[in-house]
Amino acid sequence: MEPALDLSVLKSGMLFRNLSDEEIETVIETMSPHRSKYQKRAVVARDGDLFPEIGILLSGSVHLAHVDSNGNSNLMDVLYTGDTLGELNAVGRYRLHISVTAAEPTEILFLSVDQLLRKNVLTAPTQIRFLQNLTLAMAQKAQKLTCKLEDSTRRSTRERLQDYLSGQYHRTKSRTFSIPLNRQDLADFLFVDRSAMSNELCKMRDEGLLRFDKSRFELLVEMPITDDEPDPNEEK
Repeated sequence: MEPALDLSVLKSGMLFRNLSDEEIETVIETMSPHRSKYQKRAVVARDGDLFPEIGILLSGSVHLAHVDSNGNSNLMDVLYTGDTLGELNAVGRYRLHISVTAAEPTEILFLSVDQLLRKNVLTAPTQIRFLQNLTLAMAQKAQKLTCKLEDSTRRSTRERLQDYLSGQYHRTKSRTFSIPLNRQDLADFLFVDRSAMSNELCKMRDEGLLRFDKSRFELLVEMPITDDEPDPNEEK
């Protein structure tokens, strides 16, 4: 018998915001819920797969990557506990254009939205509020992809590093933090050459902007910090 769901994990994301524990359980029951566990480096889904359900990370983390025709891997995103996966694919019935791999032991809750979207069972106010949250969650993902596309087409390696490290600073509320990526993963995520990125990090260190040791970074006071753009849909 599976342990009870940790509803606090579900409530930390957009999909179930402003819903009570009872309302969350009621909505989930209509969405054919099931859980799957993955070991580190296990493939959750492959490029080209159908992905008919929304996934919610109950624990662990996953890497979303795209491999081009030359075999080059581009790390598109890293998702953590509480994050959601596959909203666009589940709602639109689109095939994946990325692969999903567990970066550590991970458990995912899968929910089918077909019952709510296509089988005419949308009757309860709670279900309507869930779909409102789903719409906002999809808008957030689209905005995030737009920002990443802009960064990949027009910013220098230093600017991409600065933006990424600034994002970690805003997330941790500290100038000292560890990032969840190794050097190759970071280069893939930023769409830059690893050697060029490492050289740029050394230049930034020599200029007194930061210190680093493997995945641990300290942003010094001279380091420019990119402003954090608030999400208007996040609760204050």
